[in-house]
Amino acid sequence: MNQTYKNLVFTKHAWERLDDRSISQDIIYQVVNSPDKTFHNQQNYKFIRTINGRKIHVVATPVDQGKMLIISTWVRGEDDREPFIWLLITLPFKILWWCLKILFKTIFGDKKRF
Repeated sequence: MNQTYKNLVFTKHAWERLDDRSISQDIIYQVVNSPDKTFHNQQNYKFIRTINGRKIHVVATPVDQGKMLIISTWVRGEDDREPFIWLLITLPFKILWWCLKILFKTIFGDKKRF
């Protein structure tokens, strides 16, 4: 995939985060070009905008010819998606835990012990 979009250039890290966090390039473009809030330090800008109820954060730095290098991006209050392989690996343990909980409820009931 192309790691540039309009006037944005994405680092490898930022590109991976787009996929992990289900954020499109167009959403990042909207955040950078019309943010709700902007913060600036010596080198970087942080852009924040709420789109469809998701508070998108983008860290970028200006590069030549009016382009922005996107360093990282995330959604405030959301966790990254777990990789599919991890879901497959942990599935047997989750099923076992669920069965054990049902077994203990059946044996001991919902009584609280003192």
